[in-house]
Amino acid sequence: MEQHASAGTASVTVATVGGVPLRRGDHLCAFYRGRAERDRLVTPFLADGLRKGHACTLLAAPDEGRAYRDALAAEVPPLGPAADRLLVRDPRDVHQRNGVFDGAFGGAFEGAFDGDGAGDGSGNRRPGLLRIAADMSWAHPLVRPDFVRELVEHETRATSWLRACPQVGLCMYDLELFGGDLIIPMVKAHPRVWLGGMVVENPYYLGQGLDPGPGAGPAGTEVS
Repeated sequence: MEQHASAGTASVTVATVGGVPLRRGDHLCAFYRGRAERDRLVTPFLADGLRKGHACTLLAAPDEGRAYRDALAAEVPPLGPAADRLLVRDPRDVHQRNGVFDGAFGGAFEGAFDGDGAGDGSGNRRPGLLRIAADMSWAHPLVRPDFVRELVEHETRATSWLRACPQVGLCMYDLELFGGDLIIPMVKAHPRVWLGGMVVENPYYLGQGLDPGPGAGPAGTEVS
């Protein structure tokens, strides 16, 4: 059975992205255009979390990870030592098994949350909220029908996992990079979608009823 935040905390805003309030367990998909709009979305999201002592994890290719760190270093007021708490992970280390994309969500963030606190990647635990931002640009070379189906499965399982723990997730897709063959399935794979400063509670979301963890729910989700 899918777990949700308690009624007392479900409606409390714990973060914002592009002016959109996020509650514990939220999984927001943002479609942006170009690096400038991406940075305007994610840099304040991560900076605010670091200032508040939240655990913050960024999934980005190594060169993009450096660009994000540079953007955070330019924040006003300065983040200072808090910026060093950002955990940047290479998506290939998170989403691939033996060099092949693994869409079954569960092990991707193993150890990131254990029920008492959020991990910082070193085995230490930090109480409070976990913020995850995923720059999905790494997926562009992999786009083909079978990969898209696996990514839909991954995103719907990620929603269930996020709802089971005190955390918020942001997935980011560049409209200058991806076409309709990926964007349309990703709209269906997320409960909330951000585009051009507006957020939509998605009536086409496919993931209702999936349980968190590997092996839960159907083996995959077909997108027509």
